[in-house]
Amino acid sequence: MVCPLTAWPPTILNRSRYIRSYDHIYMMRRASKLERKSLTQALSEFIYNLRYSDIPPNVIEKTKIHILDTLGIMMATYDDDNVKKVVNMVRTLGGSEESIVIGHGFRVAAANAVIANASMAHSADYDDTHLEPIIHTSCVAVPTALAIGEAMDIDGKKFVEAIIASYEVSIRIAHAAGRKLHERGFHPTSVVGVFGSVAASSKILNLDPSKILNALGIAGSMASGIMQGHKEGIWLKPLHPAIASHSGILASLLAMNGVEGPKMVLEGEWGFFRSYLYGEEPVLNRVVEDLGSRWETLNIAIKPYPVGHAAVAPIDLAIMLREKYSVGLSDIKELVFYLPKTAKDLVCEPWEKRIRPRNPYEAKFSVPFLAIIAIKKGWVGLRDFTWENIRDEAVLKHTSKVKCIHDPSYDRVAREAVIPARVKLLTTDGRIYEEEVINHRGSPKKPFTWVDEEKKFYENIANTKFARIGRELVDAIRSIERHGIRYIGNMLY
Repeated sequence: MVCPLTAWPPTILNRSRYIRSYDHIYMMRRASKLERKSLTQALSEFIYNLRYSDIPPNVIEKTKIHILDTLGIMMATYDDDNVKKVVNMVRTLGGSEESIVIGHGFRVAAANAVIANASMAHSADYDDTHLEPIIHTSCVAVPTALAIGEAMDIDGKKFVEAIIASYEVSIRIAHAAGRKLHERGFHPTSVVGVFGSVAASSKILNLDPSKILNALGIAGSMASGIMQGHKEGIWLKPLHPAIASHSGILASLLAMNGVEGPKMVLEGEWGFFRSYLYGEEPVLNRVVEDLGSRWETLNIAIKPYPVGHAAVAPIDLAIMLREKYSVGLSDIKELVFYLPKTAKDLVCEPWEKRIRPRNPYEAKFSVPFLAIIAIKKGWVGLRDFTWENIRDEAVLKHTSKVKCIHDPSYDRVAREAVIPARVKLLTTDGRIYEEEVINHRGSPKKPFTWVDEEKKFYENIANTKFARIGRELVDAIRSIERHGIRYIGNMLY
């Protein structure tokens, strides 16, 4: 499939940086006699034209792995205390019995079911991430496609199409913004994720390009999500993909019923980029560059541990110290991690909350806590985040030995779909060990295989009511082309 962007001004498309004067762009547009497509038009046509037969087999196969990964996480967290609060609210909202609320045995309207399911997908912070702009993708794409897919009783091919459309649209918009959204306190997973939800839901609803364009335009008024809750260590971030998924479905349904949206919602004078990045320069060509021929889906990273993705490389390093040098907790005099700025901000700040996490959520974003757990146990898993563990003085007495330092040389590397880290350990008897991880397991250059993912999936569901249907679900996802999505939904009851 070829990118539909045939008339976007080459003078803009070929520049590596966005023209600082937005007004200059508008004057160029008014002066031109040529009909030009907006970025949003290009995306709407991409969504409409995307066909299963156009997607390379390796992209389809990787998408199936991400689907299984996301379902396994939702199946592991359906009875989380905070998730159950969301489920109770969704039960009250109700609506037509269209879509399953995973693990709770009832169906509600698709736009409501997705609130619960997307919260599950991000609740454990075990879901995948595109590491360049740092956006969680599947926690929006999979719950949205599952909810609307059940309501529309679609087949597996359409399900895959919708998820890939969501990946490509949300990642590319996030690419244009770069990490500036994070730096301004926004959460790209929700702020950008709403457009990904529109991509998935409008694809399944069979909207034509003009209605998809309207849906994307409407979604711009629904984009939201700030990180203050994360800073305060409260369970709110898992609701961000839920809000994005819900809003994206609403935007598609509104467009389907004739509501109009702005046609230049991304690059317009009061559009998404100018509103969220005012004073900064989006790289607009990243939205449409090689659209339909280069697949960002292949660059999504799967997490090997249920933690903030910026902490994955430090955990790898801590385990490496344990396994390679037989380091134990009593050997540590000083343990120093060197990180890119964005990573340090996410998993090392504020420092007083990182050396003594106040709750299981904060522990997932604490390099000191996670590194000590990794050296103590040789692994970090879902069951490490209990109140008992985060209050364990045998662990906490060592967290003050950990330091996090910003390494500016990693800032450039960290914008290339990796979040690297380096460690320096000084032992109590004077030994010094140094190691570095650029590409962690699960990252684009070390992707999860089916063997890796099935191991993670079975571990996630081992102590849940879903353990008995694990093999059946794995087989169904691997051969999803042969199944209707209601068949998948029925297994998740």
